[in-house]
Amino acid sequence: MSNLNNMLRHVALSLAAAAVLCASPLANADSLGTTGYVKGSQVFELSQGGDTKAGGFAGTWDASKIIFWCIELTEFFQFGGTYNDYTASEPNNPMFTMLGQLFTEAYQYATLDAQHSAAFQLAIWEIVYDADLNLGLGSFKVLSGDPDTVKLAQSWLDGLGNYTDNYHLIMLHSATHQDFVTFGTPFATRVPEPATLALLAMAVLSMGAVLRVRRSSAGSKRWLPRGQPSDR
Repeated sequence: MSNLNNMLRHVALSLAAAAVLCASPLANADSLGTTGYVKGSQVFELSQGGDTKAGGFAGTWDASKIIFWCIELTEFFQFGGTYNDYTASEPNNPMFTMLGQLFTEAYQYATLDAQHSAAFQLAIWEIVYDADLNLGLGSFKVLSGDPDTVKLAQSWLDGLGNYTDNYHLIMLHSATHQDFVTFGTPFATRVPEPATLALLAMAVLSMGAVLRVRRSSAGSKRWLPRGQPSDR
């Protein structure tokens, strides 16, 4: 019986340690590195933000290359910096569904050149800041800038309803710097580290051993009517 208790105690400790490891973050903290514009930019006068450069950004997330886009005009960041205060999440709300529709429709063109990149960014801002999806009306308006780029962005917004959200977009949020939207391999679901997997495997094997001991113990006991001697 003492051996069984010791084994149960071992399993409990193994499972507890595995749970702690699985709940802990990876050893290296997430970091966002900013390089520059992925394909250049264009300047527009906006009803929110004044004169603003529009275009997608290139950088890294934990050393993996990413392309990301602004979804916040009220805060700032600098190229060539590394930021450790960003968290990545996958929002489930109507705005991100519409952004996913835009990515499905137009992301294949968004990094062709500066004009397409700027148009894609303008369309993102319209979705984030205005419900009417019209770059010339509402609370977010383009007041001046390349009219062909504005026309391109508006054509994507006009066709948005013809597309479904085929992307799992990620928001990169900082309390002190500009927020971004992105997607890609660096944000795939993470699996436990090898040490955690080994500990989980050990716990499962130990539990299997306990069950075998219990079955063996149950099978060896024969319950006899009171007063009758055992034949052993």
